[in-house]
Amino acid sequence: MEKIILSLGHCFGITKLSQELTFERENVVLIYAPNGLMKTSFAKTLQLYGQDKADKVKDEIEDIPGSISIKDEQGNVISPASIYVSNCEEPDSETPKNISSFLADSALKQKYDDILKRLSDKQKALFKEIRDLAISTDIVSEFVRTFCEDKPSLFYSKFEEVMTEVGGRETCYDFKYNSIFDKEGKVRAFIDANRDDLKEYFEKYQNILQSSKLFKQKNGKTFGTYQASELFKSVEDNAFFEVNHKIVLGDDETTIDSSKSLETLINNEISSIVNDPRVKKAFDKIDKKASANKLLQKFKEIIEIHPDLVDKLLDYDNFHKEVWKGYFAKFKDKADDLLEAYQESKSTLNSVLQQAAGQRDAWEKIINIFNRRFSVPFVVKIKNQTDLLLNEEAAALSFEYRTQTSQKEVESKVLEEDVLSKGELRAFYTLQLLFAIEKMKNDCGKEHILVFDDISDSFDYKNKYAIVEYLSELKDDAKFKMVILTHNFDFYRTISSRLQVNRNSTYMAYKDGNEIKFHKAEYLRDPFKYIKKNANIPEFFIALIPMARNLIEYTKDSTNADYLKLTSCLHVKTETAKLKVTDIERILKSYIDGVTGLSPDDTTLNIKEYIYKVAETLCGKSTLDEIHIENKIVFAVAIRLKAEDYMISELKKVMKDQDFNDFYSNIKSNQTSVLSKKFNESCISTDDIQLLIKDANLITPENIHLNSFMFEPLVDMSVWRLKNLYNDVKSKLV
Repeated sequence: MEKIILSLGHCFGITKLSQELTFERENVVLIYAPNGLMKTSFAKTLQLYGQDKADKVKDEIEDIPGSISIKDEQGNVISPASIYVSNCEEPDSETPKNISSFLADSALKQKYDDILKRLSDKQKALFKEIRDLAISTDIVSEFVRTFCEDKPSLFYSKFEEVMTEVGGRETCYDFKYNSIFDKEGKVRAFIDANRDDLKEYFEKYQNILQSSKLFKQKNGKTFGTYQASELFKSVEDNAFFEVNHKIVLGDDETTIDSSKSLETLINNEISSIVNDPRVKKAFDKIDKKASANKLLQKFKEIIEIHPDLVDKLLDYDNFHKEVWKGYFAKFKDKADDLLEAYQESKSTLNSVLQQAAGQRDAWEKIINIFNRRFSVPFVVKIKNQTDLLLNEEAAALSFEYRTQTSQKEVESKVLEEDVLSKGELRAFYTLQLLFAIEKMKNDCGKEHILVFDDISDSFDYKNKYAIVEYLSELKDDAKFKMVILTHNFDFYRTISSRLQVNRNSTYMAYKDGNEIKFHKAEYLRDPFKYIKKNANIPEFFIALIPMARNLIEYTKDSTNADYLKLTSCLHVKTETAKLKVTDIERILKSYIDGVTGLSPDDTTLNIKEYIYKVAETLCGKSTLDEIHIENKIVFAVAIRLKAEDYMISELKKVMKDQDFNDFYSNIKSNQTSVLSKKFNESCISTDDIQLLIKDANLITPENIHLNSFMFEPLVDMSVWRLKNLYNDVKSKLV
């Protein structure tokens, strides 16, 4: 394969792109695209194409189906299976939020994480309801603690086991969960230590029930305070009584015909029980012993209002499980939904685990490559981990953090919280990429197109060069054709240089109307020579001013007369009004060999007015290349001058002449910043004006102090943002 011929339409913001990418005598194509232009849309389109999901590509705003044609130089359609897209920052998954440490290739990992995500969503839906009812923020952990011996991997198997015993009619208790089942075990310890007193309290309560109109015990069944409370909740809105239903008590003498009368009856009956001397005396024994511990306060309140729970609490473990069954019965639809999803997933999960087990040796090799090449604050290892879903052994990533004095293995978190840290995620995606590529190396005779979307983004320089080294090695493998995308011009130049990418295979993207186009690379080598060579063109001539100024500063000093004249082109100084273009032309020629002159028609203009004139000419162009730095420098300088012109004019209106002259003449550096501070202190202005001045102060410095270290940020900056800011400054700062 020598070429890729692309034709894309309505692909996530790319309205039109028709381009031929040439692998000329090598296996690399390099594309620079400024932020927000097309890079992410391009990569996403090719990723979906490679996953055989081209039907999902569309213009999301206009809701127009996308069109994709990817062919080779012979006109043959390139197989989706041959395209692999990765950026080492985002997963291949469409649902990347929950990333487990389960170790497998991307396809198996995708199946596993999709199931994990589906079950996690259903689990969250169920346990949110339980959490709100039980008033417990860590209710999932409470289930694990109760049924799973604190082993999260047992969650689904134990949940399935409990659900076999849930019929749907179990009582759902609404007391605060941790008031009875506290983590410290204080309630249980209290119950064990005071069984006799609790039994006495319950017996006194039972005796009182016999004389109650409402509360009864018969044939082993109790209708006590808790059951009465549940009954009241079911008729609280009075709808039951408003359709002429009534409740007749067992004595056939008492009839309840409203929720209010039921509430009064319940409260009176509870009061008579609680205040009964025999019950009160028995409870006082418990109260006295429990008062020493604040954690038992809620427990006391519950059994005082609901003495019928005491008998259940004496069989603490069984009651604990009964409470959970009540939760699942109350929210049975969601519980059944989770159970069904788990049972449907078992066979697929078993298959995934078996296939993943066969990849372990290959993963060992990849992890060794990663640990050897990349510098991160942890070592990646493989460990056996009990699978969270099936309670079976599975290989998982382990991250061992190391310092000069210690090392610590970081365990994965529980269930839905199983999310890797940002550093671990980057390592994980890099490992996935390495594994996929190493796997492709074994595909005899097959060519693969590898698309790298900002593969080094967020890496420090040491790890960035580790990536570059790996790409350099891949370049020599005939199986691979690499398309490297980046919005970082520094990385673009590095790849071009280190991989020695042919100039005909090095592109820069720009927008022409609604169409994305590519042109051959610029500024890869000696960008200053390129600008100097074109100094007879107005925008290039202006771009040379900050370069020459820095050159004089480094070789002479900042008191040099020519340095001060060039500074007066970039800031509004007293001398600015006197300087003509010919004065600046003379300085540039005297310090930079080979500078050619401008048109004679321009040399007599004042330099500031000339800069404004060139900026206006650029504004009149229908298209501006995002790449060309000379245009950005012109706009930046013009913005700075107009902002300073405005602030100086406004300050003169509110300051005495002598005070202003003293202030202005004493500005030795950072003039725009000093002016804006004084302007904010002395002048009344709108928020809009203040924001414009702030933007001018923030955006333009990198452009008018141009040196080799600030060259890349200048290329990455948007020319349209500078143009819009110039037009705003021109129209509003007057």
